[in-house]
Amino acid sequence: MGISDIVSRVSRRPAARADRPRRCAVAEAVEQRRAALIAVAERVFCKRGYHDATMDDVAAAAGISKRTLYQLVQSKEELFTALLARHRKPFDFSVEVNGRAVEAVLHDMLKGWAHHVLSPSLIALLRLIMAEHIHGKTLSQLLDRESAKPCSDALQTYFALCRDQGCLVIADPEEAAQMLYGMAIGNIHIQLLLGLGKAPSRAELDARITRAIELFLAGAQPRGPTRQVGEAVAEG
Repeated sequence: MGISDIVSRVSRRPAARADRPRRCAVAEAVEQRRAALIAVAERVFCKRGYHDATMDDVAAAAGISKRTLYQLVQSKEELFTALLARHRKPFDFSVEVNGRAVEAVLHDMLKGWAHHVLSPSLIALLRLIMAEHIHGKTLSQLLDRESAKPCSDALQTYFALCRDQGCLVIADPEEAAQMLYGMAIGNIHIQLLLGLGKAPSRAELDARITRAIELFLAGAQPRGPTRQVGEAVAEG
């Protein structure tokens, strides 16, 4: 069954007495077709570039009409935003912090961040955005919002918590997050974007993250016994 057939089926308003399973099946079919469209759009964007690619190109590659395309997404920007969200979806950036050593929390955060931003598919999208920068900042802003920002925000929030509870001596959580990211992941990220190196193995990446955290904490931990976030709260 082609995409047009499915869209035709799901675009008809269910009868007022339709049961819930039917409505769920319709919604699921729409979501499946939208996911298929996003996958096609990624190939079109990477081949032609975001600026040069048109919605006509995407519709043709998907084998659907432009009208059907606009039943699934409203604009090219919405389509690219959905594409970025699709890449972020498999990654869970939430990390348990209470009662855990700072180095363990940081390692889990950076490992999740690294596996996300260093994935081959996201590297390809980043290269696309770099090439499109001359046409404006829209794609860069979308990428920051949908990809890098959730990782950065989680690290900044944790650093602010550590600072407030006396676990770390940090003047600016945002700056500290950027510094630690740069040590652990930044250089690898740049090399991959420029095609100058190959991605490290998981073992190599974990070892690098561990070394970066050790260097960072050597300058950020207060003198005296090491405190954990959960313990700091209890003592307060």
